[in-house]
Amino acid sequence: MQLRRSVLLALLIILFVYFEIHSCSRENSLAPEPPPSIPSLLLNATDIFFLNKDCGWVCGQSGTMIMTVDGGESWDAVDIGDVNLSSISFIDPNIGWVVGRYGSIYKSTDRGATWSRQLFYGVPEDDDLFQVVFRSEQDGFIQGFHGVFVSNTGGADWENYWLAVEPSRGAWSMSMIDDKNGYLLGSHWTDADPELLYRTYDGGFSWSEVEGSEASILTSILEIEFIDCETGWAGGGTIMKTVDGGKTWEMQLEETTVREFSFLDSDTGFAAGGETILRTTDGGCTWIDITPDDERIADLRAVQFIDKLTGWVVGRGREELVGEDYYKFSIVMKTVDGGDSWTLTRFGYDLGPLGQTEEVE
Repeated sequence: MQLRRSVLLALLIILFVYFEIHSCSRENSLAPEPPPSIPSLLLNATDIFFLNKDCGWVCGQSGTMIMTVDGGESWDAVDIGDVNLSSISFIDPNIGWVVGRYGSIYKSTDRGATWSRQLFYGVPEDDDLFQVVFRSEQDGFIQGFHGVFVSNTGGADWENYWLAVEPSRGAWSMSMIDDKNGYLLGSHWTDADPELLYRTYDGGFSWSEVEGSEASILTSILEIEFIDCETGWAGGGTIMKTVDGGKTWEMQLEETTVREFSFLDSDTGFAAGGETILRTTDGGCTWIDITPDDERIADLRAVQFIDKLTGWVVGRGREELVGEDYYKFSIVMKTVDGGDSWTLTRFGYDLGPLGQTEEVE
């Protein structure tokens, strides 16, 4: 009898433990999963610059930037400050420049780990700076609405030799071929149908209008790239080409979105904008859509190829609700086969419960 009681007690204990364990398991399975932890690294990516296959930088809004030294296998975040950044350029692995809104010019001497604000007399604080390019250690160019700021002292000082009459309708794009020759897209807007293209032969110290580049011809054009003094492309809502320094233009693609070109030579080039990436291998006679089928792509902003196979495209992804906060995602895309396939990496930024942040074009 005692043995039967002991066995019965043991069974009751086992059953109690069994049901307690499974009760806790059910409670845990019903508990809500905590939202994933997403670091705020990059907001609305605007530009990318790779010095070689390994060293690269991507900048965005709200002073956000990421950098890599292993070709994009890993990225480190850099916080510059509360300023929307537009363009980045490095002279060598250590010295780099980045520009943005409100006349913001920053310089780094430690590979982009830290940045210091550069203040110069004559650079308007209300000017939006869109592009920075260095063609040598000494010769640099910054393009904003007010025109082109030129430095031949390694960025120690800057001078503007092209001033727009109406700043909000001033310069939109710049293409410097070397330290002396280059083109500027914009207008003084003093005529009903003004020329939109200006050319320099002396490193930006003087600019002359290019006949044949009137606004009525270069309609919907917001971006230019020249590979030499005669051959160039213009993009925006269309793609056009010139082989005589902008005097005449040939339509290549009537409906598209181009925010930036990356040409390697007179035949091979790439264009990105909106939700589209294009490639040409015949100087633009034909453009092939090489955009991956990926719904995470919202608005591509910049493209750079360092050879015919290796290139990057950056831009904006979608906004998503994660937990109670909205996240804005930027995308960095890499190809090693000329755009036939892409690897896409997303970087989030916490916008808070309302998902509100300042937007720029």
